[in-house]
Amino acid sequence: MHGKAAVNWLVLYCMRFITGARGIFLFIRSLLKSPLAVGALVPSSPQLSRLIASQVGCGSSHVLEVGAGTGSITDALLSLGLPANRLLVIERDPSLVAHLHERFPNIRVRCGDAEHAGAILCEEGISQVQTLISSLPIRNLNGDDRIAIVGGMMKALAADGQLIQFTYTANCPFPTERLGLHAERVGRVWMNIPPAVVWKFTRPATV
Repeated sequence: MHGKAAVNWLVLYCMRFITGARGIFLFIRSLLKSPLAVGALVPSSPQLSRLIASQVGCGSSHVLEVGAGTGSITDALLSLGLPANRLLVIERDPSLVAHLHERFPNIRVRCGDAEHAGAILCEEGISQVQTLISSLPIRNLNGDDRIAIVGGMMKALAADGQLIQFTYTANCPFPTERLGLHAERVGRVWMNIPPAVVWKFTRPATV
């Protein structure tokens, strides 16, 4: 490796290390501040992020990610070829929003709640999305809050769209009959702390 190329590589490596370290620090701070709202011990692993991202077609019109945290899944989506202008991210923690803006300057990041996803999309000039990815700790919510948040997310989803949610328990995280959803278990990722299960939710086709 030539001298100039080596210096460029070293600078890039250091920038990535600093960005990653800052993300971990912000994640831990958010976890200590509100453990139930974060719902995880560490950010999503690369294996979990790739499995979730693999459910999204590169030809999808728009993708909404809620509860992006430090951006593990966001990075996997972009790495698998999703154009930055088709991705919108919602995160409720202002410090993590600032981190996401810095890490992914080409995507739209909004500070807000998943329950208001539909309104946030309208403000961005988007009616609905084909895929919604949720990293929310849905199991930590009581029944009414869970219904309200899932209802808010479904309003942002096209009729033939899909909602991707991961959870740390084996059981389905949503009351599918009450919500009128079809659930499909995509897979379990053991290489995650703790191991996670990925679910896909769609609306049954009407005749």
